[in-house]
Amino acid sequence: MRNATFLVLLLLSNIVSAVEIIRIEKPEREILNIKFDRTILPLIERFGSGDIVGNGGGLLEQNFMLAYHSLQASIENCLTNVDCFTSRDQKMVLKEINQLIIKKIDQTNPIIFLKNKDANGFFLDEFDMTERMAKTGYSEKHPIFINLDIAKEIKNDIPSMLGILIHELGHQIGIANHSFLDSLGAKVRRIWSSNWTVSDIKIGPLKLSTRLFSNKSNFINAKLSYEFDGQIKSINSQIFDSISCPTGEQLYGFYLTNGHWQRLQESGRRTMAKMTFWLDVYCQNLYGDLYPIQRDLNVLFKFHTKRSKDPVLRSVTVEVE
Repeated sequence: MRNATFLVLLLLSNIVSAVEIIRIEKPEREILNIKFDRTILPLIERFGSGDIVGNGGGLLEQNFMLAYHSLQASIENCLTNVDCFTSRDQKMVLKEINQLIIKKIDQTNPIIFLKNKDANGFFLDEFDMTERMAKTGYSEKHPIFINLDIAKEIKNDIPSMLGILIHELGHQIGIANHSFLDSLGAKVRRIWSSNWTVSDIKIGPLKLSTRLFSNKSNFINAKLSYEFDGQIKSINSQIFDSISCPTGEQLYGFYLTNGHWQRLQESGRRTMAKMTFWLDVYCQNLYGDLYPIQRDLNVLFKFHTKRSKDPVLRSVTVEVE
């Protein structure tokens, strides 16, 4: 009877206004988590044995993990940006989710990727039997399960992935209603999208893309990565290794804008692509004041090319002028 009551609560939560928030109390959460654990145990066992394949290095999986590791930056970006238009409850929940992410830092598999056909209908909603893109429990110990069959529709959409992850982590802190979490995830997604730029260039038959998140009001969290031939890599560490502040002053972060590709440089079997940005390096002086140092940033991608084969990326280097 109690289980039925909880299920009714969850069903009603789907039609509650997005402005309201419904939290499941600890005793009820424990019961729901026991039920969820029984459901996922066979999946976890099959996943651990290798019977279920899906957590490889595919583009979708890499992008979801990049989104997961960008969650704290996306939360900070929303909390500090008036254009995110978050309510007091939404701000509170974002702060709770941020603390949850810190608690989960040592979790081995925070995300598990499955195909619904391999998961015995796990992703089907128990109320209307629609197929969901993601599912999790009401505890920080649970992973987020991603439905590969549906998620392929957003395989390159980092902002949408952030919104989905915010939604699922909201369930892990005990929030029941999907409408509240949908609204919150949409706000995080929208404000990230407004500062997210993807720039493409063709290298032979393949596409090279840089992906930049940079917000002048939150320069500490600027992120630059690239995608080529199904692989995604961050360039942030190379940038930080290449920038500095005057002696005795503290480096706070950087802001990138006006990114553009230069003309390809080709010589025999070698090709170089150069992406140039305007770079503002933010430093804190001895009086505690923050100020920018203006530079130019070049990212150099060097390839080995042959007519009969796809180009091979040999190196990625960063230059600050």
